[in-house]
Amino acid sequence: MNPLPSSHEHSQRHILHEEVHARPPIALWPEERVCSQAFLLTEPSHRSNQKAFIESLTKALQTETHPVHGQNFRVLELLPEPRRLLLKWELHGEFSTLTVYEQGTPEIEPDWTAPRQTMLNRLRSRLMDLGLTMPGADFGERISAVDIAIRRADPEEDAAIYAPLFSGNTLVGASILASGKAQVWTDFQFDAMGFIRILVNHQGMGSRQAGRVVQRLVDIDTYRMMSMLALPRAKSLSEPLRKAEDELAGLSGQIALAESAPVEQLQSMGATADGVGHDMNTGLPDHEGLLKGVSLLAARVEEWISAHGLRFTASEAYVDLVRRAILELKETPLPGVQNLSEFMDRRFEPAMRTCRWTQRRLRELSDRVTRTTQILRTRIEFMNERQNQALLASMNRRAQLQLKLQQTVEGLSLVVLTYYSVGLVNYLAKGLRGLGLDVPVDLVTALAIPVIAGLLLLGIRRARRRFVGPDAPL
Repeated sequence: MNPLPSSHEHSQRHILHEEVHARPPIALWPEERVCSQAFLLTEPSHRSNQKAFIESLTKALQTETHPVHGQNFRVLELLPEPRRLLLKWELHGEFSTLTVYEQGTPEIEPDWTAPRQTMLNRLRSRLMDLGLTMPGADFGERISAVDIAIRRADPEEDAAIYAPLFSGNTLVGASILASGKAQVWTDFQFDAMGFIRILVNHQGMGSRQAGRVVQRLVDIDTYRMMSMLALPRAKSLSEPLRKAEDELAGLSGQIALAESAPVEQLQSMGATADGVGHDMNTGLPDHEGLLKGVSLLAARVEEWISAHGLRFTASEAYVDLVRRAILELKETPLPGVQNLSEFMDRRFEPAMRTCRWTQRRLRELSDRVTRTTQILRTRIEFMNERQNQALLASMNRRAQLQLKLQQTVEGLSLVVLTYYSVGLVNYLAKGLRGLGLDVPVDLVTALAIPVIAGLLLLGIRRARRRFVGPDAPL
């Protein structure tokens, strides 16, 4: 059976498939030097400048781009063996890395800067030959710099010889990989050029295995520094959060005071100019002022979450990457030496706990403010319902008074109408008598009074039932 035509292929199929092959390790051997630097892309121009530089370098070298990840990942051979010089560029979400690989470096010495400078000079010279210049400030702000030296070593070599290579600083080291075919040594300190020095003792690793080890070491420092970007923000929020928590506690206390007061005492309260005021008669806090205070606090907390929440979330992701990179090294502790995991637990993890605690305080404060607002709004709605009930009761009393007054007026109207109607009957009787009829005027007038009053009362009741309803009071 023939396969389906290519038009039925998903447009992203090849890109999604090649994602598992992204960032392949560089094959490395002993006497290899790796200098990696990470740059924060704080301006949009930094990203475009880096892409333009890499495209120009690729064109100058007449090198085919990576088939899928050519826009975000390049490995370019600047000089061939025997002293191979490679440049690897990786573009991430908010930072990028430039890594230079040099093969055939001399034996490591206490002065790490000299061979590093020689390597950078070779890079600069090669770029000049291609008509390009070294990347500068337009590439971004450097956040990480690692200098890794790979040397062949004897497993039985005395660890004391490494101290002079790190200026006598306290060393962190471990045997790595399940087979124990390598050791890692570092002091996590900056040297004169701002690089962190890492020594990898090659004790039988494969070339690709060595490349993965170096990539993990670069990742550890890069992601460690990226995650640490959240620490200054956490420290800057410490005092504002404390004040906001105290403010919320004060507002909650005033709400509790208002809750304990009878509703009738609170219905006459009004807002004051300073936000949370007090009624002049009862001395209790007014609800409109309390709601204003809670709303302002909620807006402030949401502003903090919007400004710093993404940084804290990114920090958590970077911390996970650091832990994963350390785990993939498969450390085996060396006697009397602190390994990378222990160093991170004692020096790095407390800073990250501070960030996590600050993020948790922000979330909890936001939740508490939300609950306080709901309680206050419920109280205000309850007060409004009571006021509406009181208003309806007052309107009902007014209606009853109006009804009584109307009934009184109706009684007076009945008397007046009866009086005038009887007067008409009296005139009628007198007229008939004037025609010669023997009509007892006084008797007719007296008998007309109850008849006319009864008829008028019946008419008024029927009219009331017609317009008000059958249940209208008589």
